Amino acid sequence: MEKLKALFAGKPAAVIAVGSAAAVPMAANAAITIPPEMLEVFTDLATAFGTLMAAGAVLFGVIRGGVALFKLARTMFSAAGA
Repeated sequence: MEKLKALFAGKPAAVIAVGSAAAVPMAANAAITIPPEMLEVFTDLATAFGTLMAAGAVLFGVIRGGVALFKLARTMFSAAGA
C-alpha cells in the first residue's frame, strides 16, 4: 500500500504542471491573427485540390467501370462458347 501511495504522490503536481504548460500556448495563440490574403490563398488552394480530387475520382470510376464491363463481356462471351 505504501508503494501505491508513493506512486500517486506526485500526480496532482504533474497535472498542475501539464495544465499550466498547456495554458500558456493557448493564451499566446489567441492573439495571432491571420491576414485575409493568406486565407484567400489557402481557400483557393483547397478549392483547386478538391476539384482535382473530384476529377480523379470520376476518372477512376470511368476506368474502373470500363474494366468491369470488359470483364463482364468476357465472362458472358466465354460462357456462350464464343
